[in-house]
Amino acid sequence: MSNALINFYHNLEEPIIIYDKKTEVLYHNISFQKIFGDYSSQKGTECLKKLSYKFSYQMCFLKSEDLRTYNPIISAINKNINFTTYVTYQKEEDRFYHFTIKAFSVKNRFRIVYFYDITDELEREKLKEENERLRIQNIEFASTNSKAQNQAVKMALLNRISISIKNELDIKQLIEKSLKELSIVFGANKGYFAEYNKDNFIIKYTYPNVYAPQIGEKVTYSKKLTDELHAGINSIQPCLKEHEGASIPLLNSTIRIIMPILKNSQLYGIAVIFTPKKDIQAQERELLVGISMVVSSSLIQASLFHQISQKKEELESTIKELKETQLQLINSEKMASLGQLVASVAHEINTPLGAISANNEMMKKAFENYSSSQLKILKEINSVDKEAIKRITTIVQSLKRFVRLDETTLQEANINSELDLTLDLIHHKTKNGYEIIRDWGDIPLVNCYPNMLNQVFLNILMNALHSIEEIKNKDNNYLGKIKLKTRTNNDSLVVEILDNGAGISEKNKDNIFQAGFTTKKKGQGTGLGLAICKKIIEKHKGEISFTSGIIENEADYKTIFRITIPIKNQKNTCE
Repeated sequence: MSNALINFYHNLEEPIIIYDKKTEVLYHNISFQKIFGDYSSQKGTECLKKLSYKFSYQMCFLKSEDLRTYNPIISAINKNINFTTYVTYQKEEDRFYHFTIKAFSVKNRFRIVYFYDITDELEREKLKEENERLRIQNIEFASTNSKAQNQAVKMALLNRISISIKNELDIKQLIEKSLKELSIVFGANKGYFAEYNKDNFIIKYTYPNVYAPQIGEKVTYSKKLTDELHAGINSIQPCLKEHEGASIPLLNSTIRIIMPILKNSQLYGIAVIFTPKKDIQAQERELLVGISMVVSSSLIQASLFHQISQKKEELESTIKELKETQLQLINSEKMASLGQLVASVAHEINTPLGAISANNEMMKKAFENYSSSQLKILKEINSVDKEAIKRITTIVQSLKRFVRLDETTLQEANINSELDLTLDLIHHKTKNGYEIIRDWGDIPLVNCYPNMLNQVFLNILMNALHSIEEIKNKDNNYLGKIKLKTRTNNDSLVVEILDNGAGISEKNKDNIFQAGFTTKKKGQGTGLGLAICKKIIEKHKGEISFTSGIIENEADYKTIFRITIPIKNQKNTCE
């Protein structure tokens, strides 16, 4: 091997080693020696083995008789062919080199093996691949993150809208809130809800209220679009008119969003909004689907609540009517029984009363033949009998007037006289130990049912007597006081009945007018009296109230019942 060739190889940066045919090392350059060491002293196959142990390889296309002992370094020397292979060399525990080995023969005299270091190239390739992998990962992460953010924004908006409308149980408020939320989300400048009825869409609500004049207007769409709305499909289209039947075009091209609202899988109506946006993004379209589902679900909930509320109101109304009917039946039966009793008693009293009255006249004539002293005594007896007969007659007439079973129509009555009549009926109870004060005002005649009002007055007076008796039972000297006052106040007649009885306790005040409530002992009261009184006064379009405790300007009294009956347009006053 010439010196010129040796000098050429000597200055190469790539490691190189040269063998002769006997596999003796003829030469290796400085680069080889720096990386692999000095093999100039190695002889024959020992050099090859020692060198080959430091390399590993993945693949080599040279044929070998024994693959278990095959090594590309040995093959590079022994095989008299040109070939290339790739190997890895471990110089230190954690330091590796990668080489491309090229082996070729020169004039069949020796073999030259080049070691081209591709470590940096492979590292750069790996780094490039890693960077590419990271770039792809970053793109995927950014895409995923963007989707997650969009999804989070969508869910946050949907959640806010759900909270805003899902608990709304009033259908009108529900629709108006839905229009407002849709307008906010899509930047709409106008929106309305059109109810679907018999193949027509009629505008029922608008947002904002400036478009309220359109309420009641009919809107029309193509059959294809209407079918899609029936199927629950949202419509997002640019348009120049609000709907097909609109006569006036829009000023600018606008995106019209139509959201069908379903109720039990049937089209209930549509929410329509108009936005100046140029495009509706995919996530906004998904949000629209979510809003549609929330609104439809909330509508079903609101409708059910409305139905339940209606049924509740109907049931309460029915119960109220039944109670009123029951009170009226009880009162009618009570008054009918009282009327029959009074008629019977009056008949029974009138017969002997007539006989006594006739006998009294006959005795008066027979007294003419008696002496003056006897006649005086008999006249006095006769006078007492006449007063007794008059009193009995008055009581019977008062009872008959009080009942008035034949008076079923409105009549003009003097309420002062009716109160006097009622006081006459309880005279036997108030003649001893009571002070009755009549403070009658100058009042007009009133169109009313006198027998019914007398029943109210009697019930309140009897309750007053019962309240006073509670105190009298403890103090026989207690003076019971009852005051009756009448007056007019604006367009109403006012009747006030005051007493100085025990009063009404706080715990009972809320229940006084409830049917069945009574403070009397068992068997002494039905609890229907004041409930019937309230119904009678309401029948006269009036009001009944009470105050128990401290009464302004009436220090001697503890309870006052106040009855107010309108007297204006009396022909229309009572039912």
